[in-house]
Amino acid sequence: MKTQLFCITIFFYAVSIEGETDLCTFNSTISELPTTWFYSTVDQVKLCFENIPVNNVIMNETMKQLFNSLDFYSFLSIVRQSNHPYFTNVNLREELLNIVDQTNRNMYKNDYEFHMNIVNCFKKLKDFHTKYFAPNGYAKFELLLPFILEFQPLTKQIKVKLGINLYSSIIGNNLNLNYTDRIITKIDGMNALEYMKQFAENYSFMSKDKSVRLNSVFREEFWLRNLAQYPLPIKNNITFTFLDSIQDKNESTITFSYLILITKKFDNQRSLEDDNHLLSSSFLETRLVFNYIINLEKLHWYQHQKDSNFDFVMGGNDTYYYIHKPTQTVIIRLGSFNEETFEDVKMIFSTAIGKTLIIDLVGNHGGESCLAYSLLNYLVPEYSSLRLLYEPIDARTTTPLFFFSSIFSLYANSILDIRTGLSFTNMDWIKPYVNYTRGGSTDEYSMKWSINCDGDAFGMGKFWIKHGNKIKYFKSIYVLTDGTCGSACSLFLSKLKFASNFKMIYGIGGGYDDNDSDLFESSSYAGGGAFKWNDIVNFHHQINVDVSSINYLPTSAQLNLNVYEIYIEALNSEYPREFLKQPVDRRLTVSDYFNIQHCLETIIHDDMQSNRYLNNEDVHQYQQVDGTEEEETEREVGFDEEEEMDIDDEIIYQQPIVDELPSIARSDIQSIVVCSKLSITFTTDHYQRYARAENFWPGLARLMQVSGPSAARPG
Repeated sequence: MKTQLFCITIFFYAVSIEGETDLCTFNSTISELPTTWFYSTVDQVKLCFENIPVNNVIMNETMKQLFNSLDFYSFLSIVRQSNHPYFTNVNLREELLNIVDQTNRNMYKNDYEFHMNIVNCFKKLKDFHTKYFAPNGYAKFELLLPFILEFQPLTKQIKVKLGINLYSSIIGNNLNLNYTDRIITKIDGMNALEYMKQFAENYSFMSKDKSVRLNSVFREEFWLRNLAQYPLPIKNNITFTFLDSIQDKNESTITFSYLILITKKFDNQRSLEDDNHLLSSSFLETRLVFNYIINLEKLHWYQHQKDSNFDFVMGGNDTYYYIHKPTQTVIIRLGSFNEETFEDVKMIFSTAIGKTLIIDLVGNHGGESCLAYSLLNYLVPEYSSLRLLYEPIDARTTTPLFFFSSIFSLYANSILDIRTGLSFTNMDWIKPYVNYTRGGSTDEYSMKWSINCDGDAFGMGKFWIKHGNKIKYFKSIYVLTDGTCGSACSLFLSKLKFASNFKMIYGIGGGYDDNDSDLFESSSYAGGGAFKWNDIVNFHHQINVDVSSINYLPTSAQLNLNVYEIYIEALNSEYPREFLKQPVDRRLTVSDYFNIQHCLETIIHDDMQSNRYLNNEDVHQYQQVDGTEEEETEREVGFDEEEEMDIDDEIIYQQPIVDELPSIARSDIQSIVVCSKLSITFTTDHYQRYARAENFWPGLARLMQVSGPSAARPG
């Protein structure tokens, strides 16, 4: 085997100020960077970070508040021993005690090392809702690698997606650009795929599903790392081994220096320490830098695609509306559920029209739960009933949590009693109600309740999207996800899966093991209500006079906690969604997260094939509607508000019968009830899903006796 060795190295020099060398001065820049950005190397940044001393007062107060936070963490018991499929086994209290022990033994050589140990402690939970980020000064540093890598599921190989132009501009050498599409066999001497798996296991906390973590690593976490979330590498460089020729298996090896982008000007060590000690924190750097590089490299398909089959209709801010011209399929890119995007989302969904809808949720990290509920309410016929729309929430009741939750008493109609559909006027919803034994510990939990999107705390109804005069629904809805669809995005997808007009979840990524199916988790960090620690403290102080213990973190570090846990009843009414698996229905054989055209074309092709099959099977029938023979529309619904209320009442009245059916069938049966006046056909797909359920057909027969004649029948 012939091996060639190249090495790229860049040098920086410390800056002398008033005769002394300040190790935290960074002023190197290039024209391709924004004017407030700079760059450096690992060794220079390491010298700076190592020079920032530990502070015993800060360490002790930080640990005190981390222990206080355990009273608010909803999953403290269950993470010690969760059920199949993830088997989480983390004793968070013991992990924190270990850090205290190391602190008492003066094990930490510098401030950065102390904070990164806490970061790694929380990463063991594999929950992006519950995390600790090192202080804000460190968050201004982003590690940049020379390549974006892409996994090829069919061959189990890793190739270079592209060399990053910004990297080559900084080092003044285009060598990294010459390796596009080359196969990487080793990274730092280790098998490339095993290296990536190890990296994902050690550093990614995006999901409890190992394939989803790897998806996230390939899409972003490997080549761009925020130093408040990922440790500085031990070495200053990284070595890649490339396959030169498949025939003779010759390889060449090249070593590249890591680069570090700095998104704020630091004149000296004091200015960096000041950023660390600020009580406010802003951790938007990774998203900011990621978007900057993606735009610079023209990798955003929705911004730069040129295929004439796809027509741009409207969009921006990572929310786009396209139409596939040959089939008139609607494609909506939904990059987040943040409030800032709501007007764009509202305009796009209100305008979109067609029979088939594809929603791209790749990399959607969530946002407002009520925006998720709003889209479900708008897209799905049966979710026009709020009783079917809202999912139950509960919490591990503790005294501090009760005081914190009292803040909702200041906001009218914000918490709903799911037993009655009425708003709570007292605090009974968060009082001890039932005991659960989880993770070997028995704790008191509240009753199950729901947020109210018409309540003062959740926007007073501003997120609802209204239909026009004629209510219209898509006949077929598909979703594309890489599994990192999280928080509100997970709520949206978890419920959409059970909608009557939903067809399939397609997964991009996965395939890392010999199990070729690898139907990975469709969404992540689905825990429920998550809050920043400093917001919890702020609300707690408003309600509780005794503030001697619970207090703000002494630095600009950020702690997030999952406080309230959500359930998806159609999936499992007894176990929190965070610890369940709702896999993708089909995994695609491509993993290019930046050019999803092939994925879209595959979904469109499958939809066409499905429609052709249904047409051949003569599933579309002529039905009696109000005594008139009409062709089934299956998409457009035109009933007024009075009729809609009658339908909602009918669902509520018939709910006990629906509950006798298998949980997987309930959403489809409810959709038949909702649409009984619309003559919805019960297709072959439903039959294949439920025919083996022994109580399905008797339950369906009883339901039809109550609701009247229906077109439901096995296809």
